Amino acid sequence: MGKAMFTIIGAMAELESALISERVSAGMQAAKVRGKKLGRPKLSPTVVKNVKELAETTNLSVRKIHEKSKGKISRGRVGEIVKEIRSIKNNE
Repeated sequence: MGKAMFTIIGAMAELESALISERVSAGMQAAKVRGKKLGRPKLSPTVVKNVKELAETTNLSVRKIHEKSKGKISRGRVGEIVKEIRSIKNNE
């Protein structure tokens, strides 16, 4: 009896999850049709340029470069840019 009930409850939870996913997808498609832009806004080119400049010209840590950007870019993105710039710089 317990296993059967557990199976039924699991199936209902799976059905509910699938219904929620369908509604979310339909809502996102409807918003896109109405012209709504989805996703995160693009980073300002000046902010990216400043981070690249600091990575090239200084030996500051990712944390210090992030602090200088005053929260306009995530620390993770700063880390990606710094890693990219410094790996190119080290390969030259």
